[in-house]
Amino acid sequence: MGLTPLTFTGVSQFSNDFQTILTRAVAIAQLPITALQNKQSDILQEKQLTTGLESVVADLATSVTNLGNVAATQGLAGSSSDTTKVVINSTTTATPVTYAISNISSLAKTASESTQNGYADTTTATVASSGSVQLMVGGKAVGSAITMDAAHNNLTALRDAINAIPNSGVTATILTTGTGATPDYLSISATATGQNAIQLMDGATNLLTSANPGANADFYVNGAHVTSATNNIQAVVPGMTFTLVGETATDQTVTLSASSNSSTLATALQDFATKYNAVVSQLNAQIGPAAGMLSGNHLIYSIQNALRGLVNYAGTGSGAITSLAALGISLDSSGTMTFNQTSTDLQKPAFNSLSSSQIAAAFSFLSSGKNNFGALVSTLTQYSDPLTGAIKAQQNQYDATDKELTNQIKALTDHANQMQTTLTAKLQAADAQLAAMQSQQQMLTSTVQALNFASYGYSSTNNSMFSPSSSSGG
Repeated sequence: MGLTPLTFTGVSQFSNDFQTILTRAVAIAQLPITALQNKQSDILQEKQLTTGLESVVADLATSVTNLGNVAATQGLAGSSSDTTKVVINSTTTATPVTYAISNISSLAKTASESTQNGYADTTTATVASSGSVQLMVGGKAVGSAITMDAAHNNLTALRDAINAIPNSGVTATILTTGTGATPDYLSISATATGQNAIQLMDGATNLLTSANPGANADFYVNGAHVTSATNNIQAVVPGMTFTLVGETATDQTVTLSASSNSSTLATALQDFATKYNAVVSQLNAQIGPAAGMLSGNHLIYSIQNALRGLVNYAGTGSGAITSLAALGISLDSSGTMTFNQTSTDLQKPAFNSLSSSQIAAAFSFLSSGKNNFGALVSTLTQYSDPLTGAIKAQQNQYDATDKELTNQIKALTDHANQMQTTLTAKLQAADAQLAAMQSQQQMLTSTVQALNFASYGYSSTNNSMFSPSSSSGG
């Protein structure tokens, strides 16, 4: 934002000249401010560029970690032979495994019961015949007995009392059917699946139905009988969690397996190439004749070196795979990476042409030694870490410089505005003096003209008519 010259209002004939002086002075004062503002704009643009660079480097770091994990687990992926019965949630096993799930005779269900009888309304109709009722879940008393005196012996009060019991594991609601003389019912439902019969005892009488006591999941794993209060099975099969979603016939078996899958490695390699190219694209934009504002910044060349480390990774083994190029990774002259999953160029190995033993060697190559491919992520996170990375440190410097420039711009602007105010006052004073002098000049001119007329009979402004020469005889 530039300085705005004040409007000079004068009364002398030099007012326009004074406005020119004021405008010129403001323009000169604006020069260092504009220089600082341009520098500040550059700083903000450079920070924006580093923010974008930080993002793509972080994405590449995530991809490197993922590729290392795929190699370390031999690309194991879980699969279910029937996802309408069992769905695998996660697989963390490090070795191939197979499990047989059979005889899923029931899924875990939520217990839910309602009062056997309906009531005429929710606030006045009597519910219990005794002075209290006791909530029972799974055959055990939950909370203290609920007092059912005259003020509380109704559906609304009973519902509220049940919902006020801490950690009861149930929720009470009122159902209004809108039919008959007794349309209102109390419904109590468990908050979690599992076999937990719900009762509401009025003395020896259960006020609730016994139609939906809930159920546990019931099934077999490799012939071993398992029951679970939940359908999400987490602690039965080592390294695998799964969810039961349907019952099976007596003779039906669902096979869960974790096995090496080359497509998992291919997907990870393609993602690596994509994320690598995103970094290269931003680096290339800051190099060469058309380089951007980060040209010469140490981050550009440091991250380039980190990328070279990724491309030149050689592992520590001596198997059939000894380079990323053998997995179908290639670079063109601009540094852009291509993952050749299929290729007709014999000079460029294609991933899909690798044999099963070469795929096994690929997993070993990428995960070999303590400094495996995934460990190279540290060469990237030292730049992309949002708290301690080199890019964040650079951004902190930009912020500090931006703050300093803001303070300098404010100081210069305040000084220029003060200068403008002071100069305006001085010009106003000069303008007033000139106006006074102009007035005096006009008075003197009028006096001289009057004296000329009185003495010689002519006016200094028109002396041809009354000049002495014109009035003398011939």
